[in-house]
Amino acid sequence: MDMLTTGVLSFAAGVIVGAGLLFWLLPARRQAGQLIRDRDEARQALEHYRSQVDDHFLHTAELVNDMTQAYRTVHEHLSKGAQALCSEGGRKRAAAKSLDSAPNRDNSDPINPPLDYAPSAQGTLAEDFGLRRKPEGPFEPVDVDNPTPDAIVEPPRDYAEGMDDNNEDSPRKDK
Repeated sequence: MDMLTTGVLSFAAGVIVGAGLLFWLLPARRQAGQLIRDRDEARQALEHYRSQVDDHFLHTAELVNDMTQAYRTVHEHLSKGAQALCSEGGRKRAAAKSLDSAPNRDNSDPINPPLDYAPSAQGTLAEDFGLRRKPEGPFEPVDVDNPTPDAIVEPPRDYAEGMDDNNEDSPRKDK
């Protein structure tokens, strides 16, 4: 009987310790579950926000297209009214002020791109042709092709040059 009592007491102690551990670890599980729920809610809110942004910009694009079409319709209406109601002189003045009145060019005159060289010379111009060199800071730029004697500055003398390992030529004599 002594063995049976020990077994029952050990079993009861194990159940009590297991229940205590379960109770102690259960809040961590609850917190992990809450974190997962919060994460899922945040993802849903983000997806909802993204869909709202997409809808907003699609609607804005539709409105801008509608406004452009309405502007075109008003412009066509005004031009038809001007043609029907205005005199020849009024139409010419209106055409001169119109945004659509580009100079009428015949296709016989080809349009050439602007040239980056003089037509009488061969080759392209230098990038700095006709430009003055501006100083970049407190110093004037040096003309590399024609340097002036005062523009050439010798680098400072390195006092470590000419010294051997024994420091015989050392400018500093601390012996």
